[in-house]
Amino acid sequence: MDDLNLSQKSSPVPVSKQGRPHFDPHLMPADGSESTASDSFEKTGYFLKRPFDLLLSGLGLVILLPVFLVLAVIIKGTSAGPVFFRQQRLGLKEKPFMILKFRSMRSDSEATGPQFTAANDSRITKIGKLIRKTSLDELPQLINIFRGEMSLIGPRPYVGFELADAPQSSRAKRASIRPGVSGLAQVSGRSRLSQSAVLEYDLEYIEKCSLRFDLGIVFKTIQKVLFCEGTN
Repeated sequence: MDDLNLSQKSSPVPVSKQGRPHFDPHLMPADGSESTASDSFEKTGYFLKRPFDLLLSGLGLVILLPVFLVLAVIIKGTSAGPVFFRQQRLGLKEKPFMILKFRSMRSDSEATGPQFTAANDSRITKIGKLIRKTSLDELPQLINIFRGEMSLIGPRPYVGFELADAPQSSRAKRASIRPGVSGLAQVSGRSRLSQSAVLEYDLEYIEKCSLRFDLGIVFKTIQKVLFCEGTN
């Protein structure tokens, strides 16, 4: 559920494997003004997040395998190019990893470089319009979650240039947790939000994060997906 909907391009960069805890205490504020990772562990039991991510993504991949196969056949049969779209994003501690999506644009959509996606973008394929509207294009990120590169809920993983103007302290705090398939910003406006507003929501999520808070975002995400809200 990308907030600013970057257009699609495969990028031949190395993939970084990530299997560390969801929180990185070394990147959290230590001046006592904000909650630390250890506080979150003690107060909310948030250390259970990774086991839940692993369990739910594993079950999702098994249950949704027929959907994966059907979409793969349709995508391959209706437009030239690969089934999956791969792009380098920033993960935990801003280590790069390859995000996976079902391809929803022409394979040459970024011949001149990365671009933001506009409403009714002519580069989007016919099946691409449907899978973007229903967020089915995000399903392959279950693989990213299972591999430990992402979480079900968290800040969306950015392409590097999107954070170029963000304060270093905000970047460090944001990078202290795994990025998510959905998050607070995505259920609070998604593509209608400015870049600065998205960052504010990301930091707010880190302050409030708990399993209960994540569950609330999951329910809101389901509602947004069912009503096809906030997509391009």
